[in-house]
Amino acid sequence: MNIEELKQIIQPYINGPIINFLIEKQIFSENNGREIFNKKIREKVDKKFGVYIWVDTESNEVVYIGMAGKIKTDGTLGDHSIQNRLLASRGKDKNTKKDIQTNDYVRDFMLNNNIETLNFYIMYSKTEEPPAFVEALLLYNYYKKNNRLPKLNNSF
Repeated sequence: MNIEELKQIIQPYINGPIINFLIEKQIFSENNGREIFNKKIREKVDKKFGVYIWVDTESNEVVYIGMAGKIKTDGTLGDHSIQNRLLASRGKDKNTKKDIQTNDYVRDFMLNNNIETLNFYIMYSKTEEPPAFVEALLLYNYYKKNNRLPKLNNSF
């Protein structure tokens, strides 16, 4: 399943245009590569809820489908926007027990898989559409077509 098919599936559930930008591996070879990544995220991604997809530009393979914005018991969305999610920790390293920042996670994935450029797609959910539902819809369709999840999605 490619990005164009996923964009068709998601269209009824999103607001506004799909935001698209590139993250190039070479930025991480600069002394301030992590800051360059974070700056780009702050410039391109709003503090809104929705889903995001990472695509290897060379192979056009969808490598990750993620979301930000969980519904609380009272029906409101949590305060973790897509921007915050892409700037936050992705969890703890199993060996060092230190937080892994998204910029380091992306850098390491690109270096370890010889990926020169990742295409980031950002899609903001309509107010009445929970981002978890939209992400599940995308993962389900991806799984049904490919018999597997994207490389970086550990479970569904």
